[in-house]
Amino acid sequence: MAQREILNPDVDVMVVLDELATHAVTDGRGLTLGDLAGHRRDRYLTLWRVLHLLGGLARRGILGPHDHLVPVPARVQDNQAPDVFQAAHVLPCDFSVNGEPGVHAVFRSPIIRGNVKAHLFGRTNAVHGLVNSVDSRCEDTRAGKRGWRLCLHEAVERVLAGGEPAAVFREQLVPGYAAAVAAAQALFERAISAAERLHLQAPVLLQANGQPLHPRRQDFRIGTRLTDARARAANKAVLQQVFAEYRLGPAGLAPVTLERAAREADDWAGLERAWRAAHAGPGGVAPGPRPRQSLKS
Repeated sequence: MAQREILNPDVDVMVVLDELATHAVTDGRGLTLGDLAGHRRDRYLTLWRVLHLLGGLARRGILGPHDHLVPVPARVQDNQAPDVFQAAHVLPCDFSVNGEPGVHAVFRSPIIRGNVKAHLFGRTNAVHGLVNSVDSRCEDTRAGKRGWRLCLHEAVERVLAGGEPAAVFREQLVPGYAAAVAAAQALFERAISAAERLHLQAPVLLQANGQPLHPRRQDFRIGTRLTDARARAANKAVLQQVFAEYRLGPAGLAPVTLERAAREADDWAGLERAWRAAHAGPGGVAPGPRPRQSLKS
């Protein structure tokens, strides 16, 4: 696996804590999860921007259906998070393009390449590790699952073949993401044991000071290696809370926000074409990373 590039290797813990505290939610036992709604909205806004960026490249002849895209693990990460928190990517994967290591490598303009790294395929939010575990379940494409990774790949292929990005987003990507959330949640719910269900159904008893009568264990595993069924149930209750948030899909994204993001993404594609034209050498080719010959027949 290629080594992941960390754009900000020096973690400023106070900045991350500020991010975690802004619009953060907790579970029923006071565990800080991060900004769940913000993470959800950021995911769909970034998907929208990716489709419009790639659509802009397709309209300008920079990418098209002849190019070979393969989903790959994230190549870039903008930040890190301390302790039990994680920098969770808002996109489920990056793409190798004609063998290049990520979508950013398509861009020869250093500025646009950096923006694609930092604001799209490397973009993360600081959330609790239990939140990121739900992301992983929804992304999963193993054993025939139609997870987020496959949904995004199919949507990107359709856009590069000439599909209109907004239509692909609304008609294909959003329903596909919703189906992946529902399937991942159903699989998760079926695996909850009888003992765990008893604890999940029991009310959280509070002390006079408002704190839970049974303090949460700082062990966030959900498998049977954590032998305390009450602790496993507390962790699984968090996953249920996250799934409930994710079922809201792109709710809360204002049309003006989407319009502005679409224009900006298309502008990036236009600036990339302009940069190539301005820096073209004697053979009409601009310097920088260049996709290799298509692997498709």
